[in-house]
Amino acid sequence: MRIIFSKVASRSYENILEFLSQTWTEKEIGIFIDEAEKVTNQLKEGKFLLFQKYSKDIRSALIGKKHVRMFFRKESETKIKVLLFFDMRQDPQKILELLQ
Repeated sequence: MRIIFSKVASRSYENILEFLSQTWTEKEIGIFIDEAEKVTNQLKEGKFLLFQKYSKDIRSALIGKKHVRMFFRKESETKIKVLLFFDMRQDPQKILELLQ
């Protein structure tokens, strides 16, 4: 399975890493990155249905001390698109805006 990242996903991931660098240790940031890579690897292996359903075609996974949710969608039988990394301490209404 091929994994692609939307521009929003790439930007939100970088923003979260920048924020974490101000409050977390290098070790904690490394664990966060490892967790994100673990989810990505599971998606590459085709384990899409393991993750929580957010809407009809979007699923999500909690990563990083359960503060960040990674949203993704199966685009085809061979491709999954990561849509967004969202800090769950933000207003949940922003998720809908960012997933548009």
